[in-house]
Amino acid sequence: MAYTQNYQYVHLALLSGTSLPSDLWVPSSLVIKPKFSTQYALGYFKKIRNNEYSIETEIFYKDIQNRLDYRNGAQLIANDAIEGEVLSGKGRAYGLEFLAKKNKGKFTGWLAYTLSRSEQQTPGRTPEETGINNGEWYPSAYDKTHDISAYVNFELNKKWNFNANFVFQTGQPTNFPVSQSQFQGLTIANYATRNQQRLPSYNRLDLSATLTPKNKNKTIKGEWVFSIYNVYNRMNAA
Repeated sequence: MAYTQNYQYVHLALLSGTSLPSDLWVPSSLVIKPKFSTQYALGYFKKIRNNEYSIETEIFYKDIQNRLDYRNGAQLIANDAIEGEVLSGKGRAYGLEFLAKKNKGKFTGWLAYTLSRSEQQTPGRTPEETGINNGEWYPSAYDKTHDISAYVNFELNKKWNFNANFVFQTGQPTNFPVSQSQFQGLTIANYATRNQQRLPSYNRLDLSATLTPKNKNKTIKGEWVFSIYNVYNRMNAA
């Protein structure tokens, strides 16, 4: 079991759905309070067959106070008063993590899976200000429902070693325009509630082979690594 408390005096404000460099680090001040988090975790770990296999599983819940997000319609370009463009809210993250490993033999590797949820609630600063999504909970920029990774290693002999790595992640929350309107000859994009759309799910496979040649000089060791990154050439979301 674990219980953790943390204070953070520099905040990262993320604006999803844009290609601008709008992710800013905002220091705590008289206006912006330090971020504070409390996390609870309960885990179970077991070794099997003299540590040939091992299993690890854990559940967690994290509560976050004073978490920043941009207000609706935030003006970011050439703005020296960024404190007026962010709102302070609270967040929560919870989920289950699982890890199975094979530690011995010619074939070794592991399989990891995380099922989680990361959400934020950001009310307005005054009764007249609705905040984000009318003060309701919404997915944070870090929310990934499923996260799977697998790694396999095969030791052919003392010279050759082969491995494969595969990852899959649920797409990151973002904001796409859902409609458009015309005003005085200008086209204006209209958005739905915050972080209600997602990028496509991400997946990738990497392969590699490692050659360790014989070296009579035992004080110097070296190896050759041949690798293919993103084997099936999956394209990222544009």
